Amino acid sequence: QTVLASATLDAFPGWSTGGTAVLEEDREGTRTIVVDLDDEVAEGELREVWLIRSDASGLLSLGLLEGPSGRFAVPPGVALDEFTLVDVSAEPVDGDPSHSGDSIVRGELRRA
Repeated sequence: QTVLASATLDAFPGWSTGGTAVLEEDREGTRTIVVDLDDEVAEGELREVWLIRSDASGLLSLGLLEGPSGRFAVPPGVALDEFTLVDVSAEPVDGDPSHSGDSIVRGELRRA
């Protein structure tokens, strides 16, 4: 794995956790974002990992974070010079796939 970029994930008001995100690429060109939070996910809580455009004009869900760490494949064709923000949100169990608006942490990917 080659590290392409990393981010420090800073807590939003009302949250006390922090963490990191690392963008990796393997020999085949598959890109993966590795998220590590400082706190465990409480029983029954859903946390979702997102890529967000730097101007906040677009969001892309990478999947649910189960536990404090996870690996998420970045879909081919996603322009990571546009989707530079990594966000982890608290999500209600309501069947709505959109971002809840309740971000826990966020950080900007910076090239290694």
